[in-house]
Amino acid sequence: MNQVPIDRIPFLRLLGLQQQSADAGRSRLLLPELKEEFCNRLPAAHGGVLMTLLDVAMARAATSLPGAPTGTVVTVQMSAHFLKPGRGPLTAEGRVLSAGGSLCTCEATVIDADGEPVASAMGTFKYWRGAGGGID
Repeated sequence: MNQVPIDRIPFLRLLGLQQQSADAGRSRLLLPELKEEFCNRLPAAHGGVLMTLLDVAMARAATSLPGAPTGTVVTVQMSAHFLKPGRGPLTAEGRVLSAGGSLCTCEATVIDADGEPVASAMGTFKYWRGAGGGID
């Protein structure tokens, strides 16, 4: 596994996102505090924050596979469903559904402090073979 520590990615550091341990092909991320700046008028997590959590959870799952071609992936396609307003600490869990030589298909769910699903997604990621500093 060749992942950049999550706190070295400026946008994720701004959000306060934390990576937690998970098995290969899986990821678990925690957003311990939902700052006012990241909320909509409800107030609840802005859709862009939820999309970021879903995207990063899937990308981190893809790059956690043993023997993955590289430590970086780029999102090719992503489809999300928003299920309910996201409030309080949020956890994103991602997992690989299938992986090949250049593409990886994943799914992710964001859950709230009560364990209720807030949003879910499926996505396809391409293993990046060019320069990019290993940021996924």
